[in-house]
Amino acid sequence: MADVKKVSRQERAAATRRRMLDAAYDLFCEQGFRATTMEAIAQRAGVAVQTLYFTFHTKDALLQEVHNRTVLGEESIPPDRQAWRLAAQREPDIRRCVAMTVDGTATVLSRVAPMIPVFHAVSADPAGAIYQHGEDRRGRGYAEMTDELVGKAPLRPGITRQRARDLLFVLLGPEIYRSLVIEAGWTHEQWATWTTNALLRDLFGVDPARP
Repeated sequence: MADVKKVSRQERAAATRRRMLDAAYDLFCEQGFRATTMEAIAQRAGVAVQTLYFTFHTKDALLQEVHNRTVLGEESIPPDRQAWRLAAQREPDIRRCVAMTVDGTATVLSRVAPMIPVFHAVSADPAGAIYQHGEDRRGRGYAEMTDELVGKAPLRPGITRQRARDLLFVLLGPEIYRSLVIEAGWTHEQWATWTTNALLRDLFGVDPARP
């Protein structure tokens, strides 16, 4: 019975934490980081503000946790170890590999892109370092991805590995995803098709229209 009660308490605590993170994410996206108070987040989450402070201590620390969750997802698995990424690594065909990579990346970008204005607004503050650290890690990840892709197909003439990494970093980044999908109204399928075709054509000289 004690174990059941313990698990139940753990589950309730995890559910409360999720509610607080959901509330913070929604309010940061709706109102911005500075305009959002800890009191407003607690009210949206249905908890006492003391609970919010006890769990996350500061609003900057809460923003860090929100960002981590948008990148890692509910299971807290880094993108390079998520199922879609591992499947793309195993795929030998460059067309299918790039398409799987684009589609899987979109699951992360759809969560991160709404937060872009938040990080732009705090770029000069200590909280702005949270996003920059994430972008640094993303850049290193795309350097590794470039090496993996080159093992499946040669880069087209004139494209260096650094240039390939730069194109992956930009085209599979939250800024372009936000501009096209959230602001311009593209569908996920339109963005995925355009991005996949651009990467195949510009990195590998593959004509997406030809089988």
